[in-house]
Amino acid sequence: MNEKIRQHLKDYAVKNNWSTDDDSLIEIIRESNVIWRGDEDDHRHWTECTSVVNINGMFIAYADAMTTGDANPEDKGWEFDPDAIWEVTPKEKITTIYEAVKE
Repeated sequence: MNEKIRQHLKDYAVKNNWSTDDDSLIEIIRESNVIWRGDEDDHRHWTECTSVVNINGMFIAYADAMTTGDANPEDKGWEFDPDAIWEVTPKEKITTIYEAVKE
């Protein structure tokens, strides 16, 4: 995690009277509401993806994983990488889909 993100999270944690160690800052990111998820890459036991959260006005992306079973990704061997956290900015895209014509 770069220093700009770390400092932003520390300031946010201090405002909320939370701990500011790196494990707590990572917990803030991982427990925040995901506003976008994409860039999926399937593996045997999990699907790796990019998740984005908005924490006090900063959009933060991180490498995440999901499973379809009862186990969480960590139980299946996936490890969270604190170096895979970066700042992003929202960009609007227009997507066209095609639906069947109903007669």
